[in-house]
Amino acid sequence: MIQPLAYCTYVLFNEKDRMLYVDYSANLENRLNKHNSGGVKSTAYRQPLKLILYH
Repeated sequence: MIQPLAYCTYVLFNEKDRMLYVDYSANLENRLNKHNSGGVKSTAYRQPLKLILYH
């Protein structure tokens, strides 16, 4: 039997330099809030970010 994953993979688009950021999280909503508030070091200077894909 296939078990659902405890996390999802997501892709963010950085509108500033037109780059993609790929990561995964167990709580996507919380993680996106951290990204957009500057709380994630790797994307803190890459605002605004747009969620373009998650699975």
